[in-house]
Amino acid sequence: MRLGIIGLPGCGKTTVFNALTSSSAQVSDFSAVERGPNLAVVKVPEPRLPFLAKLYNPKKVTEATVDYVDVGGLTGTAQKGEELGEAFLNHIRPVDALVHVVRNFQHPLHGTPDPLGDISRVETELILADLLVVEKRLERIATERKKGKKGSPEEVRLLEQCLESLEASNPLRPLAEILDVPIMRGFSFLSAKPMLILVNQPEEDLQPLPKEITDSTMGPYLEIVGKLEMELAQLPLEEAVEFMEELGLEALAREQVIQASFRLLGLISFFTANEQEARAWTIKEGSTALRAAGVVHTDMERGFIRAEVVAYDDLEKAGNYAGAQKQGLVRLEGKDYIVQDGDVIFFRFKV
Repeated sequence: MRLGIIGLPGCGKTTVFNALTSSSAQVSDFSAVERGPNLAVVKVPEPRLPFLAKLYNPKKVTEATVDYVDVGGLTGTAQKGEELGEAFLNHIRPVDALVHVVRNFQHPLHGTPDPLGDISRVETELILADLLVVEKRLERIATERKKGKKGSPEEVRLLEQCLESLEASNPLRPLAEILDVPIMRGFSFLSAKPMLILVNQPEEDLQPLPKEITDSTMGPYLEIVGKLEMELAQLPLEEAVEFMEELGLEALAREQVIQASFRLLGLISFFTANEQEARAWTIKEGSTALRAAGVVHTDMERGFIRAEVVAYDDLEKAGNYAGAQKQGLVRLEGKDYIVQDGDVIFFRFKV
């Protein structure tokens, strides 16, 4: 899973990046033109892996990971026909989802917070960036047709649907179904990416949020105190836990954002475990056993025979795999089996 952190200058993007990744990137109001992106890889907390590690005593234990990229480049002042910086686009187009940091605190340079206005301004920039891409592609197709190249009528039809939505100032997220058509996937439209709104609150006197945010009209959201979370992220775990207890925090922002991102993207975890490795894998909810086998290794998908599946909870209650088998908790499933969150899977294959 790859997440892009975006927002307007002064919103605390890099502070949030440091909080989510335990990094110490320089905090500033500079844009991507003046500095490169901040990148970090974070392990996904997985409380079920220790039991599997104890059960199989593997040579290594591997968690799933999240890649974070923190980029500047958005100003909220883009006009139609303007391109976002190439560096911004190169780093943000490959991400799976966007984490939009929204300022809700007084800022010495940027003044009184305006969460709704900031969300709208950023959304507009994403829409305009996509509109430019669609218009250019349609123009190119028209030019090629004049030269005798037929092109793809389906691509034109789908692009025109996107154009209609974008010209009405609407993002492309509701058109996910048509954007999943193979001919459209390569565009990586920005306004089509799932978005989590992350409201950055002040350390004191938390500010109320507009109803449009709290009732999730604008999509899923979380509230965090960026500076406090950054400080907690720099502490040793024991000290951080003590401070969290004093502050009444149940979970760090980095855990909340990962969990919210899993929900946003419809992701679940399954496990493989043996004497070599116990590992957590991430897959789309609704994926088949065949697809899960391919996530582990393409050879497993190509030579798939069957999957031996046991639910993690059942395995834990049984105490071990042999006990789960004796209780009839291990199932043999075919390639069309829909993988469930927490499944421990042993793939049988031959190539």
